[in-house]
Amino acid sequence: MAVLVCLARHVGEVVTRDEFGAEVWSGRVVSDEALSRCISVLRQTLADDSREPRFIRTIARIGYTLVPTPVPLEPGDANAAAVPPPQATAALSVAAQDVIAALPPPRVHWSARWRAGRMRRDALLATGCIGLLVVLALVYSARDRHSVAEAPPPPLTRLLVLPFDTTEAKDIGRDGGVELADEIADSLAHVEALQISGGTSSDTLAAAHTGAVEAGRKLGVDAVLSGEMADRPGGLRVSARLTATKDARVMWSRVYDRQAADLFAVQSSIAASAVRELMGVLNREGLTGAPRVEPDSRDLEAYQLYLRGAHQVRLRGEDSLRRAVDLFSAAARRDPSFARAQVGLAYAYALLPSYSYEDPTEMYALADKALASADRLSHSRSESAGTRGYLSFMRGQWIEAETAFRTAIVADPNNPDVRQMYSQLLGAVGRIDAALVQVRLAQEIDPLAPVVADRLGILHLWLGRDAEAANDAALARELGLDEVAYPETKILLKLHQHDDLEAGEDLRSLLRSLHRSDAWVEPTFNAYRHAEKRPAVIGLLDRALAAGDISPRIYFHVMVLLESPARALRGYAALPDRGGNDLEFLFSPDAAAVRRDPAFGEFVRAMGIEAYWDRFGWPRACHRDGSQIACR
Repeated sequence: MAVLVCLARHVGEVVTRDEFGAEVWSGRVVSDEALSRCISVLRQTLADDSREPRFIRTIARIGYTLVPTPVPLEPGDANAAAVPPPQATAALSVAAQDVIAALPPPRVHWSARWRAGRMRRDALLATGCIGLLVVLALVYSARDRHSVAEAPPPPLTRLLVLPFDTTEAKDIGRDGGVELADEIADSLAHVEALQISGGTSSDTLAAAHTGAVEAGRKLGVDAVLSGEMADRPGGLRVSARLTATKDARVMWSRVYDRQAADLFAVQSSIAASAVRELMGVLNREGLTGAPRVEPDSRDLEAYQLYLRGAHQVRLRGEDSLRRAVDLFSAAARRDPSFARAQVGLAYAYALLPSYSYEDPTEMYALADKALASADRLSHSRSESAGTRGYLSFMRGQWIEAETAFRTAIVADPNNPDVRQMYSQLLGAVGRIDAALVQVRLAQEIDPLAPVVADRLGILHLWLGRDAEAANDAALARELGLDEVAYPETKILLKLHQHDDLEAGEDLRSLLRSLHRSDAWVEPTFNAYRHAEKRPAVIGLLDRALAAGDISPRIYFHVMVLLESPARALRGYAALPDRGGNDLEFLFSPDAAAVRRDPAFGEFVRAMGIEAYWDRFGWPRACHRDGSQIACR
């Protein structure tokens, strides 16, 4: 009965086996046989046939759906709803006979005749109630059928493209299915009012062998494009389908047979054909914008190298970014006119210092060189605006960064990387709430991206929401975040949670990687907890900085925590590379004492942040007080 109730609760929708497990068995692990047996009993009770189902339809390898069974009214009969159809009347008569037959036989005594009369009245009343319920059900069913028939299908505004399954294509490997999906998604990303879910989430779900419908529901999209690649004699066969997430209905499907003389040409040909046909399915709601169905390179192998590089960038981490540099460079060598390969190369160089110990100045110079090469080719600067914005942000050019990020978002509003990087700029200039809005938009597009989860955790840390920050950090690690990026924030979170022992171990591990002494760690933690010990420890840290036993960056963070504004601001000014998280830290609750110091206003002015605020808006933490800047 619980299985039937679960189906009825989702009538017309597909209920997956996992959803049955959650609703019927309260999450307990049961075999597939338990559910199959329940469905079998229901079909037997309802006289249903699994091959020609009237009530319960099997959705292969996914679950089951309860099929509505409407009976149309006679056309043109205004009173049809008031009269039950013949089969309903027959059923009603049988019901009445069953009720009367269940009554005890009458006796001669007057009291028995009175009881029998009362029972007949009760039976007639019961019969009338049953009849009224049947009529109401028929009226409701007719009205519901009419509204469903008249309602237009909901528009498709969010789409997930899963990597194509290459299990049956022995010479291709998984990357071939990823590249084909990337090419289709990249083409559709330029269609207005159509949001393509991020590639990181797509790759993660595919690697976990999540089915199309379940994957679509996890990400909250309207439809999922999926398919398989398989060998065939002398060539390759690709099957593609567009599946509605709500009811698992296949909206579009196609099989492409190609000769395998040139695998890259085959993939690009299939991607172009699929995009053109999909636009015919998706365009009914007036979607505009031209999908890119050409690879932007005359050399198809160069384009495949570019797609592989873009995939490595999504993975982040030092090794992945170095592979991305190699792939983008190879694409540019094969096709020197391929501007997008140069843009990708610039992006990989710009990110690399955050995930390695590469010199930022050198990497940013290489990124500039790649962008200059792109500018000399046939290239729309809007496509490289996100990378330009990030480089400007990392160099402290706030106004230029804001302008570039806005250009990039207008050109590609569904790019989660751009929104995540834009949130870093907004955080660095103290607009933490606006930064949170942007990273949540990035998470909506790409929910399983580890860098987005990590970014959300950092912003929650700056807002003093430690529980949420801890959850976000755990999710980022689960999704495979490279821990090299900004380890100081993880240490600070543990301090907030009063886990000084583990925070100390993490800090010592960081110091060992930097070949620095850790003799000052324990007294510094004690001073953090006990304000009266701070003057002596601050002197100890000054000597450690002079001796090279503490890095300028860690010195800056520690002086903020020990509420020494002058030393904190001098420490930031001495940083060789003034990262965004370091500046964001000054707008966190931990830095309230630094912000209240009169010197902070002059620091903001010297950093060029006041000019940014005048142009794009001031944060809640600061305001102009006459000629001075006052912050809280």
